[in-house]
Amino acid sequence: MSRFSNEHQSMVPGDPSENDSVRYPSTVEDLSTGARITFLERGVDEQGAYLMMDGVLPPGVDSGPARLHPQSEVRSKVMAGRASVTVRGDSHVLLPGESLTIAPGEAHSIRNRDDDTLVVRTTLRPPGEFEAATRALYEAGAGGRPDLFAVSAVLSHYRSDVRLAGIPWVIQRPLLGVLAGTATILGRNPLT
Repeated sequence: MSRFSNEHQSMVPGDPSENDSVRYPSTVEDLSTGARITFLERGVDEQGAYLMMDGVLPPGVDSGPARLHPQSEVRSKVMAGRASVTVRGDSHVLLPGESLTIAPGEAHSIRNRDDDTLVVRTTLRPPGEFEAATRALYEAGAGGRPDLFAVSAVLSHYRSDVRLAGIPWVIQRPLLGVLAGTATILGRNPLT
């Protein structure tokens, strides 16, 4: 379902990600949709820790269900194509060169409704373990036929970094816990 590649160009010293051997740029791809994310760099600048990545969405593909990052600000800039972005239920169309900043905890999603490929450069501050969460979600099936138990285990584990927006957290948290436990019992938890 997914493919990972490392283009071994640069490694960020002190990268707090789970896999210290990750080199940048590094790409994950959902073979069922053609969507891919290339993690460009992870570092620290005058504004703090960040993760920069390019998301590529083929025509008609979206970034998945609306989600939120409880602790991170997201700044997305369209590099190519036209993005249909929904933030807190409000729709925006972004053209090349235009950007949008999404505050921590704001529900959002991106869709490519055009005939051209969409490329969005996103910077996440602070990055937390979003990269590891994304890699695990792609491994669990991403946009194809995701394994509910595997996805639940990933979302439960990385709940500080990414959450589904459509289900209140007071309901989502115990539900994810039960499904993650079941994933472990069934041997379908990709994090064990």
